[in-house]
Amino acid sequence: MRALVVCVFALPACYSPSLRDCTVSCASASDCASGQVCASGLCTSPDTGTCERVDAGVHDAAAASHIDAAVIDAPPTVIVHVQIDGKGTVVLDNYGACSSQNGQNGNCSFTVTAHAAQTIRVSLLPPGDPFVGWTSMTCKTAGAVCSFTPSGPTTIVGKFDKNGGPK
Repeated sequence: MRALVVCVFALPACYSPSLRDCTVSCASASDCASGQVCASGLCTSPDTGTCERVDAGVHDAAAASHIDAAVIDAPPTVIVHVQIDGKGTVVLDNYGACSSQNGQNGNCSFTVTAHAAQTIRVSLLPPGDPFVGWTSMTCKTAGAVCSFTPSGPTTIVGKFDKNGGPK
């Protein structure tokens, strides 16, 4: 969500030539520039006061100069949809597992960084059927470990079959 911010303060300015107050989201002072503090989720100098977020739909030229830099700098993301055919589990490294054995029912979605290498692998955690292969084009020729780089929405299907059936 994009947000515009406006400063509410006791001093006459919200901008310092060396620091931009009320423009960057923060969880703690370590997220802010040197000399700034984290107040109400925004970086500001200790003597500026507090900052207030304003709905991004408001088109105010003065407020527009305070667009949340953390939102602008976020890398693009895509959805990786993972499906399990049969009884088994796969793991998308750094994001989590998808299993036919729990509430996910082998139908999972992960939001990942676009254009960044990803790895999905078969989990050997029992119970499960033997892994037969990947039936989606993204990993069709890979073995139990598949590396891919998604540039858009991607679907990966892992097939497990207790009879070791065809891919």
